[in-house]
Amino acid sequence: MIRIGASGWSYKEWYGTFYPRHIPQANMLKYYSLFFDTVEVNSSFYSIPDLRTVMLWNKKTDDNFVFSIKVYQGITHENRLINVSKNMLDFLERFKPLKAKGKLGAILIQLPPRFRRNFNILESFLCNLPDGYTYAIEFRNKSWIRAQTFKLLEKYNVAYVIVDEPLLPPIVKITSNIAYIRWHGKGNRIWYDYKYSRRELEEWALKVNEIKDSVDVVYGYFNNHFHGNAVKDALVMKELLGIKYSKGIEGYF
Repeated sequence: MIRIGASGWSYKEWYGTFYPRHIPQANMLKYYSLFFDTVEVNSSFYSIPDLRTVMLWNKKTDDNFVFSIKVYQGITHENRLINVSKNMLDFLERFKPLKAKGKLGAILIQLPPRFRRNFNILESFLCNLPDGYTYAIEFRNKSWIRAQTFKLLEKYNVAYVIVDEPLLPPIVKITSNIAYIRWHGKGNRIWYDYKYSRRELEEWALKVNEIKDSVDVVYGYFNNHFHGNAVKDALVMKELLGIKYSKGIEGYF
């Protein structure tokens, strides 16, 4: 299975490029789900949503829709994975309504750029992750790009996040039963202010097709949200991969 979507959905600048102007903000997710069967929740990195919000996400999407959740920054950036077992358990508890409906995808653990390689911290964190969830970890410092890192991830069945961004190589490495890809963009000033060319997307589609049979699920999310580029590129990627989406989209681009 291949699931392609965007990193977030509640962007006002997507009005007129993706969302029709008459769609209320409260219905953005419902409209988004007409075209995609997954989304990456980035807002949970900044603040943990309340239970009512999570239940609304459930209500506004059908049974086949899946949410991947980015871990709260207090765990990854403030405490840097140290002594956070209870924090992780409390964080994941908030998303139980999604898990109960089979709508919880991967849990994205993104490390800060200045967090350099430390295998003792990493293994202590990985071995204490709560059972019953699917995890993916995104490194943002080149010091982690080592064979030992990949071996640790394989040991604990945690996916290495494949990234397309200016500072790290786009290594396609499978370390678990899922693949997780994040297309950040390669803008000169702001990474995310970037529009992928069709040729770039075609090259990535080839990579996705190469790995799809070696995993249960490929999750792919576009984070280049400026000007609605994330959804535009995600729709092209779905087309290249032969994944159907709702008709009538021509009127929005």
